[in-house]
Amino acid sequence: MSSSSSPVKTEKIGLGGALGIFGTILLIIVTGRLALGFDVALLLMFCGMFTTVVFCFRYGYSWDELFDKGVVPMVARATGAIMILLTVGPLIAVWMASGTIPYLIFAGLKILSPKVFLPAAFLICCLSSCFTGTSWGTAATFGVAFIGIAQGLGVSLPATAGAIVAGAYFGDKLSPVSDTTVLAAAVAEVEVVDHIRSMLWTTVPAFLVGLGLYAYAGSHAAGELDLSQVDSIIKAIETTFRLNPIALVPPFVVLALAYKRYPTLPVLWVAIAVSIPLALLQGYDLSTTIKFMASGPKIATGLEALDKLLSRGGLAFMSSSVVVVFFAYLFAGQLECTGTFRILCESLRASFIGNSRGRFVMSASLTGIMTGLGTGNSYLSEIVPGTMYKDLCDEMNISRRVLSRTLEDSGTVVVPLIPWSAAGIYMSTVLGVSVAEYAPWAVLCYMGFLTAWFYGFAGIAIWPSDRKEQA
Repeated sequence: MSSSSSPVKTEKIGLGGALGIFGTILLIIVTGRLALGFDVALLLMFCGMFTTVVFCFRYGYSWDELFDKGVVPMVARATGAIMILLTVGPLIAVWMASGTIPYLIFAGLKILSPKVFLPAAFLICCLSSCFTGTSWGTAATFGVAFIGIAQGLGVSLPATAGAIVAGAYFGDKLSPVSDTTVLAAAVAEVEVVDHIRSMLWTTVPAFLVGLGLYAYAGSHAAGELDLSQVDSIIKAIETTFRLNPIALVPPFVVLALAYKRYPTLPVLWVAIAVSIPLALLQGYDLSTTIKFMASGPKIATGLEALDKLLSRGGLAFMSSSVVVVFFAYLFAGQLECTGTFRILCESLRASFIGNSRGRFVMSASLTGIMTGLGTGNSYLSEIVPGTMYKDLCDEMNISRRVLSRTLEDSGTVVVPLIPWSAAGIYMSTVLGVSVAEYAPWAVLCYMGFLTAWFYGFAGIAIWPSDRKEQA
């Protein structure tokens, strides 16, 4: 084999070089994000520039080789996720215009009971985030309202904020219209429906523990209940939309087709088609509805926070997420094709993982958590460990559904517990409670990875590889 062949070049990258490259990437992101406040997508582009220079001028790779064998295959595998992300934008927009999401918000607030305030707040935020796919929007609407109610009810504000954050990230983690859900499945290369089913193993126990804690803590609350903020949201929705249970048809269609295991993208297309007539019933004409799907609806209820939640969606709405994914895959593809990720994984397997599935889960989980701590970004906390460990997952005869589940358990829901992350700063600002105060109460956000570790060492829900024959 000639000295210019790819395998020989790959062997030149030792463990020290791999650690140096990976460490520099984290340094660029951490410094740029935390110290300079630069946009994440721009920083990821800089990382791609850095890896290109290093691999071309230090290790002798050509750009054509990096592009053809690294970037192109990586982006090709992400095409399905990108298409789903771009479809989710129009879906959210038409669900807003059709009254589907407003009706769910209306119904959720109607069932609010003072005697079970904390568990009700948690459940309503779970419902909202599942159908909207947004943790931030849920916190800005329901979260703000519930914080105001908690003050009058005498319920602990940190407990209330923790229940809100946990509920908001329940849907961000599980919803098929959530970008992080789609991304985790794409990185591990599994079907979205299979990924969600796998996550139920760790999310349901975390959900039940949190619900029990909120029920116990809420039962000791006392005081005067002020529902003025909730009433204002209910009245605003009633005034703006024609509320009818028929608006629930689209989400039920999604659930039914997903249960039948139809591919995610066609299911979303069907959901859009079913929702368009409902938008016409709300008084929008077909042209306006189609425009909403492109640029997002502009809904005015008279409440600023509610308007921000309802005026979401459209192709443009998802463009920033797609750009972040693309640039992250730009340098991740280079790290994969040059063997940099493989070298790091081989070192971890030799020094820590061995043949232990429990240590594999813990190692992938800690990599995601450390990436989140270093970058404060939920996308990177999924992309980095997902790309690093997926081949090792196959070698150890572990289903990639286990890996995709771990990415969410240790990435998506952990980021709001990091005070310097964008999610942590946003949640503490919107709710008026510091991350340190609400973090112990956001049970779902840390019970997930603890449950994943337990399952790993106990051998529970650690299925054999679906790709064993291919490998």
